[in-house]
Amino acid sequence: MWRGEIDGVTVLREDLPGVPAATLTFGCGARDEELDTTGLTHLVQALVGRAEPDRADRSTEGTSVVDTSFTAAGSPEQIAEHFAAVCAAVSDLPGEDLVDAVADADPEDRYLPDVEDLRDPWGSLLARRFGPSGPGLARWPVVDYRLFTADEIRRHVTTYFTGGNAVLATTAAIPADLRLPLPPGPRVSHPTPPVRHQTGPIWYADEVHGPGLSFGAEPGAAVVLLLRVLMTLVQAALDRAGLALTAYPVFLAVDSTRHEFGLTVSPKGGRVRDSDSTAAAGLLWTELLRLVRDGPEQAELDHETREEPNTALPEALRARLASVEWLRSVAELEPATGRELFGTADNHIPDARAELRGLTPAAARDLMSGWLSTATIVVPSGARPSLSGCTEDPCPRTRHVPSGEVLRPPLLKRRRNRGTLVIGMDRISTVDGEGDVHTVPLSDALVAERNGALWLAHTGHGCLTDISDFAGAADKLRSLLPPRRFRRVFG
Repeated sequence: MWRGEIDGVTVLREDLPGVPAATLTFGCGARDEELDTTGLTHLVQALVGRAEPDRADRSTEGTSVVDTSFTAAGSPEQIAEHFAAVCAAVSDLPGEDLVDAVADADPEDRYLPDVEDLRDPWGSLLARRFGPSGPGLARWPVVDYRLFTADEIRRHVTTYFTGGNAVLATTAAIPADLRLPLPPGPRVSHPTPPVRHQTGPIWYADEVHGPGLSFGAEPGAAVVLLLRVLMTLVQAALDRAGLALTAYPVFLAVDSTRHEFGLTVSPKGGRVRDSDSTAAAGLLWTELLRLVRDGPEQAELDHETREEPNTALPEALRARLASVEWLRSVAELEPATGRELFGTADNHIPDARAELRGLTPAAARDLMSGWLSTATIVVPSGARPSLSGCTEDPCPRTRHVPSGEVLRPPLLKRRRNRGTLVIGMDRISTVDGEGDVHTVPLSDALVAERNGALWLAHTGHGCLTDISDFAGAADKLRSLLPPRRFRRVFG
């Protein structure tokens, strides 16, 4: 791979077949925001997209937990023009027509890979693990973009969207006169975010749409392979149990020495029943314990490291894939870009198959035994799994009801919800039908609303409580909380 520099921007090039394509990636993502600036990175991306002239044949943009990218395909000259325009748009932010530009920015376009929505189990696990900072911010909905000021946007751009904090990766030679006129600035350091300490496996319940598992581990090809083995075993167990659920692997590169890995279980359609979530969490835990105790079978390791057969694709499939082939080619450069910006790259491990052919079941068992000290399982509220050796670790609750204005559900809803919502001067408390009190300090409170549904978030714990049944709660909390802490959920 060729490595160079243009206008302070690192350039990586690996000649690949197909339509020339390139990606300009900035080392800035959702983890670089704060609780009251959630969505600021996506807003910058949207403003650049609005301002940039589209010079390439095809282009796309994206924000993840760790980075923001602009990708384009076309002739080398078109690519050069496109990214010169992107850089010029970045350098000109915020523009004079900020009010109109922000009004045009669509928060529904924000998409973070692996965190589908507010009730996604992976988002819950990250919020639980990291709290209201770093990757833990990925769970929360964006601030109303109209509340951001020009100074905030300017500071964000001059800190993160600079030449020193960007990498251009290209699949073909680019014109020698290419210019990348970005604001000057250094590569941003990303200190390891604090992780909640635990000494053994735990589980907790939260407002999520399915169970999920996470654990921290040193990055490596073996961990990725063994997570795939676990996913295969869990999916087989779900299918045998007749559960219409699908297991997905999830990854997050925290730093060069620690990644977060996990599995989430999502419905194939519709809502997951509490009984199904309970059963799925039990299967997830059972299969993990079996792998840790017995190790994988050699056949399972061989299955994951085998070479894929080189069979010709059907003509119809080739036609469908042709339109995205350029994205596939430029995606091959993502690991190199990640290592350049952060010293690591999600689940991309170079020469993984060669490295893994020497992995034995005994060595795999020893590696997986280290997963248990940080293993965390989330289940939907209402599910009560029995997970041997896994300790329940709910949010702190008391029996003391703080003073404040008391809201109750309407009469028709009190049969299924006998709780109350207590709104005080500096805290908000929910009291369930059994008298258990969960209190959220106002400084940690965030309210999310979607189509009449209402959730109260304790951002310090990373949890959600459904408060939709309490009449008048939305209006009262909107008047109590700062505008940036009352947010709308999209999707």
